[in-house]
Amino acid sequence: MSSALLTGLFNLLRPRQWTKNLVCLGGAFFGGRMFQPHPAGRACLAVAAFCAASSFVYIINDIFDRERDRKHPRKKLRPIASGQVTVPQALGFAVLMLAIAIALGACLGSAILGILGCYAALNIAYSAGLKNLSLVDVTIVATGFILRIYAGTTAAGVIPSAWLLLCTFFLALFLAFGKRRAEINAASRSVFAGAGALLDPPDTTGVDISATRAVLQMYNVTMLDRFCNICATLAIATYALFTVLGHPDHNLIITTPPVVMGFFRYLLLVERYHEGEAPEAILARDWGMQLAILIWVILYVAVLYFGLKIDVQ
Repeated sequence: MSSALLTGLFNLLRPRQWTKNLVCLGGAFFGGRMFQPHPAGRACLAVAAFCAASSFVYIINDIFDRERDRKHPRKKLRPIASGQVTVPQALGFAVLMLAIAIALGACLGSAILGILGCYAALNIAYSAGLKNLSLVDVTIVATGFILRIYAGTTAAGVIPSAWLLLCTFFLALFLAFGKRRAEINAASRSVFAGAGALLDPPDTTGVDISATRAVLQMYNVTMLDRFCNICATLAIATYALFTVLGHPDHNLIITTPPVVMGFFRYLLLVERYHEGEAPEAILARDWGMQLAILIWVILYVAVLYFGLKIDVQ
């Protein structure tokens, strides 16, 4: 097996997007069990199972999208679209990833296997055509995060909080709408070549922005900005309510400010600098987002695990 093929197969896994599967740790983390070896270990195993399952889904999606990807300035470099990996090779690798996901899920029990099955089936339907339906596309993405939460809480033996589920759903919708907005901007920039960096929403009237993702023709920048703002408001509100209503320790309220600033920073990057096409890349390189997340984690751990107290009732 050539090194080029090995590199292509590795890139098919999209390891940068495995960060999404850390959501599976939410049950153990928010349930105060991250320092307990058994539930924390099972939650980590759920992360690994979802990494394999999501890679399976990405490979299937790349097979479906290979012709459309060849028209995209960045996605044309993907292994299947570029010809680095053939479709039969990709299918064989997808089956291997599915087998790994099933094996890991079986170690955690039938409930986790069922959740993984729902995730795989939902995303195959997404790749086969549901991604071309406006609003349905982002709802499926958000549902994938809810399934991750359920997998993590089931593995760790924690009952998921309704507030946590709502906050996760709205956060996922926020990221998905932000991604669609960035994709419209990227498609517009490719059409208006030579226009330079765009710091204001481009005029896409009469422009075919659906060449690389058909559903984009159903959205526009103004609409997506509105959707992002609504979802950000709902996510912040549900998290704030979780800290005072969904948890007996009201000291968690001090973790709300970094959450708010994290949303503000992300909105700034999406609406002003047209980031957001790859949310995982923003988290990997933007110091503002990293700082907000770090402060939030430190405060949450300090309150829930080390008993930090403030004068609040």
